[in-house]
Amino acid sequence: MIYTQELVAEVLKVIEETKLSEKEAIKRCLSGKISDHAIWSSVHAYVFEIEKRLNLIDFILRNCFKGFDGQNAIFKNLLRVGVYEMHFKGVHPALATDSIVRIVKQRFNLKMASLANAVLRRAEKFDYEKRIKKLGKVRRLALEYWHPEWFVRYVIDMLGEDEAVRLMKANNEKQSVYVRVNELKANVESVRRYLENNGIEVEETPLPEVFKVVKYEKHPSVLDWHGEGKYVVQDLASCYVSHVLDPKPDEIVLDLASAPGLKASHMASMMENRGVIIAVDNSAERLERMKAKMKQLGVKNVVCRLADGCKIKVGNVDKVLVDPPCSSTGSFRSYPCVKWRFDRKLYLKTIDVQRRMIRNAFRNLKSGGVMVYSTCSITFDENEENVMFASEFFKVEEVKRVIGVRGIREFRGKVFPFWDKVVRTFPHLHDCTGFFISKLKKV
Repeated sequence: MIYTQELVAEVLKVIEETKLSEKEAIKRCLSGKISDHAIWSSVHAYVFEIEKRLNLIDFILRNCFKGFDGQNAIFKNLLRVGVYEMHFKGVHPALATDSIVRIVKQRFNLKMASLANAVLRRAEKFDYEKRIKKLGKVRRLALEYWHPEWFVRYVIDMLGEDEAVRLMKANNEKQSVYVRVNELKANVESVRRYLENNGIEVEETPLPEVFKVVKYEKHPSVLDWHGEGKYVVQDLASCYVSHVLDPKPDEIVLDLASAPGLKASHMASMMENRGVIIAVDNSAERLERMKAKMKQLGVKNVVCRLADGCKIKVGNVDKVLVDPPCSSTGSFRSYPCVKWRFDRKLYLKTIDVQRRMIRNAFRNLKSGGVMVYSTCSITFDENEENVMFASEFFKVEEVKRVIGVRGIREFRGKVFPFWDKVVRTFPHLHDCTGFFISKLKKV
């Protein structure tokens, strides 16, 4: 028998070692082994909630076990599961400890089981709230609101302490669900009626083909019309990106970091399946999944290309979407594991990739062509600062603000002169992913 807690420990190990998302790591660990949907749901809930508050769980364990960081990955993750259950899930501490000790005994040996028992008994009595109150402001806020310390410093400098706290609170809330109608296969009113007839309450958004899901009995992604490609689940801000680019039928559009392809499929719908979208990604596996998605959605004008978005040469295209790899600091609600991944070296490497994609967009655009640069990040460095870099060879155009707020004027001594031409969304203000969207023209 495999216990849920043991499956969770294995998934957490895969997330840490492979940098996969929670969903993909669960799929890798459970596919072909576990068929019970209830177990999948339980594992997902555990993994998501543990990743969300990982720094606080580790803070408790490090205070109760000096050698925690040097332990076997599965053993560490089993201890994390035990602490999560007793402190945050409401499981009686004795039951939580007993479950983990039993698994450790089976998986390792009696000595390790005895160690797990000792650590979890100390963790049960550890008053982390009292200990946190004695810490400095940044570390205290990081642990109270489950964010890395660098992020706490960053958003305080950018937004001020009160708004930074509101943002971090919002990042810990459940992600709102949005549905985009795929107008290649259905119309807006028919999808609205279908959702309502299936017990899903929706409300309109500023984007006519996008609904916000207010209440549901079954998640929209499990219904037949989703499987038939008549609508997709896609964040409101993500949908807004395609509207800003505004691709027209018969245009040639280059999407430099396209997979999984939701924006490409949205653009195909806006183009009525005419013209061509050259969808570029450097992962063959992601492109294969994207091709299957395009087929499901009835998309016929997307050409998938396995290539480096920083280097590919197409030339003379009308429009380019640069939605590059980023720190995903606007997506903590959906992917809490991302919070713990970025160090300074990886962060700077990511910004370098973003700038090389911007330069390549310029090389591929025809004169007068338009690039939309967007990220699901809220950092100044990846957004306003990259637009300042791009403004050396692009003209910054004004984004029509349908949702969101304007950009950041100044950050840590750096002034952004185009703040009133770009748009940002924030989870705590707009109940969607944190996005940055800009529009630039080749002149």
